[in-house]
Amino acid sequence: MYKVYIVDDAALVRKELVLTTPWESLNCSVVGQAGNAETALEQILELKPDIVITDIKMGQMSGLDLIRELKLRNISSEFIVISGYSEFEYAFSAIKLEVKNYILKPISDEELIQTLKKTIEQIETKKRATIISEQIKTEEPMDKIRTVLFEAESKGKMHIYLRKALEFIQANYMEDLTMRDVASSLFISESYLTKLFKNELNITFIEYLTNYRIRKAIELMKDINLPIYEVAARVGYKDYRYFSAIFKKLIGITPNEYRRCIS
Repeated sequence: MYKVYIVDDAALVRKELVLTTPWESLNCSVVGQAGNAETALEQILELKPDIVITDIKMGQMSGLDLIRELKLRNISSEFIVISGYSEFEYAFSAIKLEVKNYILKPISDEELIQTLKKTIEQIETKKRATIISEQIKTEEPMDKIRTVLFEAESKGKMHIYLRKALEFIQANYMEDLTMRDVASSLFISESYLTKLFKNELNITFIEYLTNYRIRKAIELMKDINLPIYEVAARVGYKDYRYFSAIFKKLIGITPNEYRRCIS
């Protein structure tokens, strides 16, 4: 249940918002309301709502002042600003405060509901980003790749041809590499090399190559000045979109999302 707090100096507006909005169907609950920003500030700091709906013009302290104060105090609520057509300069200030959601007066029920739905999506996106960021800090997205590569590369009694195949991949992963290329370099058949991968490593040639490339891509992405398309090219992917799809399949997020989390 998402907690909602409403701030507006017009008691009638607050009453209408509370009574006429289908909060329950939106998985929301109004946990508080105030007629001025000063009172709202104290209560929001205590209640920590997920969503704050606030009017702009309210006495001495405006809705934007309220948002600014809350951000300074690390309140992570999403904000919905209520504004009029004549208040463009305030809306511009709201953009500077990274407020993404607005409702124009007079308030339309449909617009309010759509804005709330969009805000909820933003909350969920933020939650996922936080989880992913924490995973990246502990390098958990690399665990699967490390497991695949470690188990493959640490086989003590690995067949000589398989060992040489892995060495060839590690030296040439940035090229347009195929099973045929590797097998030819060892003067053995593709079917024989396929059998070695399956029987000794329990993975395919493509699985090993892909995991190795993505590991190298993650190392390269630590250089924030290196464009993602260049990272893709350096690890053997000419098609950036294909690289992005493979990256997301293994890591759980796109290369751009990963870059934002580590930068």
